[in-house]
Amino acid sequence: MTQPAKTGFQKVDALEIRLSDITKVVMLGDPGCTSFSDDSKKVLDQILRQEADLFFVLGDLAFTDSIEELHEMIDFCNARVKVPIFATRGNHELSSYPKLLGFSSYALVLDHHVCLFLCNATGHFLESDLDFLKNSLETYQNKKFIVLMHMPPPSNVSRESLKSEDWEKLRAVLDPHREKVQHLFCAHMHGFHEYEINGYPVTITAGGGAAMIHELFPPAQKLHHSIAVFLHPNGSLSKEVIPVRAGVV
Repeated sequence: MTQPAKTGFQKVDALEIRLSDITKVVMLGDPGCTSFSDDSKKVLDQILRQEADLFFVLGDLAFTDSIEELHEMIDFCNARVKVPIFATRGNHELSSYPKLLGFSSYALVLDHHVCLFLCNATGHFLESDLDFLKNSLETYQNKKFIVLMHMPPPSNVSRESLKSEDWEKLRAVLDPHREKVQHLFCAHMHGFHEYEINGYPVTITAGGGAAMIHELFPPAQKLHHSIAVFLHPNGSLSKEVIPVRAGVV
């Protein structure tokens, strides 16, 4: 287990990274998947001004899967933050992501929580990644788990989600440890939505800069935003939706 060596985006080369004294994380999704336009940059710039111990980006950092686009996103963020940024892969950077950012499935082992990034950018899970999740749940008996993915579980507000059979594969791993799985955070459907599936609370945060192109049914919202997540010593969490200021784009 290693500590991050630098601020900004981390190139992850270990399945587990141990961090301490993390109390506030700012999460966002889909900052660049409709091109990293001037409007996208204005949204993301505002999000990155927040104070946090860590930033999480839940995929779709790029538009056409080019190394140059992903470099631009990394450089933009690295110039604006003084804390580590951890990410997972989205469907718009399937080949470029591992070259620049390394693993897209891995665990951040914190004092009272495990933040487990689980790649499903193709719409499916690798068996090896599900095995890693299972082993982590069995290993860290006394910690609460936060699962972070790009594509969300099935919902009734959009068809842009996992297929039921893929959700059931994940659920088969989670269910024996249901009491430890505190929350699922996802992106992919541009906007904001919260719901519950099979007893698991889900937050979709995909308002990090991309245009609001997806058809979403209420109560989902087309909203540029981030999520501030506060991690408490008793293993609980609280969260706050931070909308991007009106008129910023």
